Amino acid sequence: MMALLRSRRTMFILAAVVIVGLVVSGGIGLVQSMSTVAQTEQDPGQGQGGQGGGEGGPDPLEAPEAGVLGQAPSGLEYSSEDDDVECTPAECIRLVSVMTTDEDADVSSDEAVEAVYDGLLEQNWGQLLPEGAEEPDDVPLSETIMTDGEVMVADATEHDSEGAVAVLMVGNANPPAN
Repeated sequence: MMALLRSRRTMFILAAVVIVGLVVSGGIGLVQSMSTVAQTEQDPGQGQGGQGGGEGGPDPLEAPEAGVLGQAPSGLEYSSEDDDVECTPAECIRLVSVMTTDEDADVSSDEAVEAVYDGLLEQNWGQLLPEGAEEPDDVPLSETIMTDGEVMVADATEHDSEGAVAVLMVGNANPPAN
C-alpha cells in the first residue's frame, strides 16, 4: 500500500482529483453567490416565501414609519419624510428627527433622546446593551438600543456639534434578508 502512495502516477491522480474538487466547489460557490445577488435585487414584494421575514413579519426592504415610536414626549415632536429612508440591498432604516415644539425651549439632543427612550421604556420596550455592559445603569441610556421585538431604535445624533438635532435610526428587528 505504501508503495502505491509513493508512485508518481498515484500522486498525479490525487493532485488532479484535488484540483477538480477545488474548481467544482469554487464554481458552486460562485453560482450560489450570484443567485443570492439576484434574489436581493427582486422587487420588495417578491421572494418573501422562504426568506428572512417570511413568517408574517415586516419586510426588511420597508423601513418602519415614525409612528412606531408612539406619542412624542411632552414638548417634542417627531419628523421624518420619505427621503429620510436609507436602504441597502438587504434592509431599510428610517431617520427620525426629534425636535422641540417650542422654539424658545432649550432641550439638548441628549435630553431629547433620553426623553424618547424613557417614553419607550414606559411602553414596555426592552433595552439591548452595548458589548461589555451588564446592567442598564452601566451605560448612558442613549448608548443602548431600544426594541419592542419587531422594531429597533438607536441614537444616531452627532451630540458633539453645537445645536445638534436629536436623530434616531428606526429599523426592523428581524434579521436582514440574505
